[in-house]
Amino acid sequence: MKQNFFIVSVLFCLFSFTMSAQTEKGKFSISGRSSMEGAYFSNRVYGANIDISDREAMDLDGYSITITPSIGYFVIDNLSVGGQASFSITDGDYQSKTSQFILMPTVAYYIPTRKPVRPFVALGAGYANVSLEMAMQGAQAESMSFGGFTWVGGLGAAFFVSNNISIDLMAEYAEVSARYSKDSSYKYSTKGLGGSVGLSVYF
Repeated sequence: MKQNFFIVSVLFCLFSFTMSAQTEKGKFSISGRSSMEGAYFSNRVYGANIDISDREAMDLDGYSITITPSIGYFVIDNLSVGGQASFSITDGDYQSKTSQFILMPTVAYYIPTRKPVRPFVALGAGYANVSLEMAMQGAQAESMSFGGFTWVGGLGAAFFVSNNISIDLMAEYAEVSARYSKDSSYKYSTKGLGGSVGLSVYF
């Protein structure tokens, strides 16, 4: 009985050490996350020359699908810096469609534990390009392009299923503030909470 307990204890310590080694200095991580109907948002467009009907067509409440690949490098144990790209498509009210591309540097800190579950916090800020396509009643579809600043912060947990692979769950808050490419008096703003699931590989 004591021998079995000793073997289990040794295996647990080895497993814990291996999990910690994946986030040590000098390691890389490649990740991919996606969210499907996992983000509630509220978008608003402002401009003195926008009439009520157009504003209603551009103001959206709905859900989005997002794909986010990223890469990171651990500069010290448990602290990763890197970058990510994000592409999302949104279906909203009034037959409007929004596509969004984001590119940003990121930083993430993994809280040290002796278990195969590693909580982490992440923060990023960068550039966002938003394309808004509106199908007005009795008129041809109109497209508008906005560019500006975005930032995101989140809390998550990495569930290590092997030595170098984790399944990641994350809850995050994001904001985008952009201006219309043809008239800077038109502003695009979106903010909201979202959830995502992803897969990370460490090497």
